[in-house]
Amino acid sequence: MNRGAIRHTPKSNMAFALDFNHLELVLQTGCNDFEKAEVIIGDPFHYTKTVTPDGVKWLWEGRKNPFLPMKKVYSTKDFDYYRVTYYTESKRTKYAFLLYTADEVYFYGSRALKRIGFIDQFEGLISQNPNLIFNLFDYYNYPYINEEDVYVAPSWVKDTVWYEIFPDRFYPGSKPREGFLPFGSVTEGITNDQFFGGSLKGITEKIPYLKELGITGIYFTPLFEAYSAHKYDTKDYFKIDPQFGTNEDFLELVETAHQAGIRVILDAVFNHCGWDFPFFQDVVKNKKASPYYDCFYIEDEDFINFPLDENGRPLRKDHTEPLKYRTFAMTPFMPKLKQSHPLIEEYLLKVVEYWMKNYHIDGWRLDVCNEVSHSFWRKFRSLVKSINPEAYILGENWDDSMAWLMGDQLDGVMNYELAYPVWQFFGQSESDTHIDACEFKALISQLLVRYPTSVTPNLFNLLDSHDTMRVLNRMGRNKALVKLAYVFLFSMSGAPVLYYGTEVGMEGGHDPDCRRCMIWDETKQDLDLFAFFKQLIVLRKTYPEMKEVDLVWHCAIDETILYQKGSLYFVLHKGSREKELALPNGLAGKTAKNLFTNEKKSLGKTIVLRPYQYFIFQVL
Repeated sequence: MNRGAIRHTPKSNMAFALDFNHLELVLQTGCNDFEKAEVIIGDPFHYTKTVTPDGVKWLWEGRKNPFLPMKKVYSTKDFDYYRVTYYTESKRTKYAFLLYTADEVYFYGSRALKRIGFIDQFEGLISQNPNLIFNLFDYYNYPYINEEDVYVAPSWVKDTVWYEIFPDRFYPGSKPREGFLPFGSVTEGITNDQFFGGSLKGITEKIPYLKELGITGIYFTPLFEAYSAHKYDTKDYFKIDPQFGTNEDFLELVETAHQAGIRVILDAVFNHCGWDFPFFQDVVKNKKASPYYDCFYIEDEDFINFPLDENGRPLRKDHTEPLKYRTFAMTPFMPKLKQSHPLIEEYLLKVVEYWMKNYHIDGWRLDVCNEVSHSFWRKFRSLVKSINPEAYILGENWDDSMAWLMGDQLDGVMNYELAYPVWQFFGQSESDTHIDACEFKALISQLLVRYPTSVTPNLFNLLDSHDTMRVLNRMGRNKALVKLAYVFLFSMSGAPVLYYGTEVGMEGGHDPDCRRCMIWDETKQDLDLFAFFKQLIVLRKTYPEMKEVDLVWHCAIDETILYQKGSLYFVLHKGSREKELALPNGLAGKTAKNLFTNEKKSLGKTIVLRPYQYFIFQVL
């Protein structure tokens, strides 16, 4: 037995209130170390008068009730993961675990793991010495489920299919404006200093296109006035950048999207501002005499220790030498904001109120959310939910995000933690470490217990974005691998995301090459890929099993995976050669429908998979 593998953390993703009366518990043990796991559980204050051979006693309810069996939900080569959901009327809970090998019983509580004895002696030992397992000082505690603390996400998010738009590169409209590069005139070597005239009116014209595809949510990268093409260097948070149009154009876009059943979220760049932000420019000019000096993290008054151009902007382009003021990364163009300063806090919260109340947006994507204090995000959430309880708060975080998903800050995060293993298993990029199906299964299994089952459906599941190379490039320009990766993504709990142009086969390397102009010429679009995504979105909306959190693994060998969700079986073969695959009992010998072709087929014990072939079978 690997004693060090046994782990449970209270008040975390391993002990989480799913709602006002249900507690979800997760336990990790060493792989195959135990035959089963149970929970001794109950209200620590609930005792009942009980007649025993020794007379009348007051016994704790956890001692009287049957032990609660846990389900082994996932296994890797190192660990087993058990889960159970417990209904608590009183909202107060004490609990500990019983672990069973083939012939022994172990007690695992808040202070220690201890061997109780052999199974055939267990009941006798406990009757003689109840404190072996019923001493509540050895128990984990979930003191109370306060309704204010319970994680609650908008009801609509889990059913959404998202589309990310980088506005300058999406569509200039049927009447392009002057003063921009011809749309699509640059492919290779595209930069953040080139402007192609993508506009809000152009996006509004393309709402029918998004509706036809099946999109129900749009995430816009920043729209507010800024210097660069990417707009993450904000100048004015209350104004749509004139390159995109006007505030009135944005209102028209939101109303048109809503009429088409499409929700809209904006990018909140609250970690930092742009060089041209008026507060920062006042500091540049007046130094410590500026009332905004302490709104930033500045080392001393001589913090501009590099040359400026004729417009008063940094000439420095490198990101290698330290600066004398904090910024996003190492760029002088994006000074870091001190959100705890009253002037900054007031300003940013007014920004939130302005766009939500006047333009009826459906939520926010929080740029670099993990570099902003938890304290600020709690205030942010309180304001957002007071205006619209159903608004979605999405954080940009590339790592484990549980600290932000406890019900007091975010509703979801950009789920790069899912993208990583998908890139590694299906991808062909030299920048990724490649893994086989067994390793892929382990990483996905661990991810499915990393977040509580109430949180996972509200994650933002993406495979590329404005910050990454495009998925087609990552798959070695192999369209078949792109399809396999997205069949997997759309089968996972959490809302799937398409980065603009992925549906028509757009290419692009790392940022900024991934930000090329959208292809609108149908002769240059991959219409087969468009039809694939359109059908995949329909399947996602038609079969609720695809949105369920848990799956059952049946096969994960070399280049092939087979897993089940409800009545659906997913078979994905990323190999370049044919493979004969044994089918699990629930599928072998059954009649099943191929959801992509609607063909009904009587299956044998095995199936021959062609290179890069995929199936979604529904057992009939």
